[in-house]
Amino acid sequence: MSGFDIIGDIHGHASKLEERLLGLGYTVDPGTGAYRHSDRLAVFVGDLIDRGPEQLRVLEIVKAMVDSGSARIVMGNHEFNAI
Repeated sequence: MSGFDIIGDIHGHASKLEERLLGLGYTVDPGTGAYRHSDRLAVFVGDLIDRGPEQLRVLEIVKAMVDSGSARIVMGNHEFNAI
């Protein structure tokens, strides 16, 4: 890995997240179904949920990326408050 993409404040907008990932050069790995970049790691810095209509899809995207090793995540205040 030669770099990081810092991504925050998604607030339940999965379609916009997917557009952003594609724009940054991420592709969907056919084996895992997770977005992956050949040279960079996504770092999600919280506020994945709240407000937007696609909260579950956001969590599915990010979890798949973390599980496959193509991302890391830090919990934000919206996730903390949801717990």
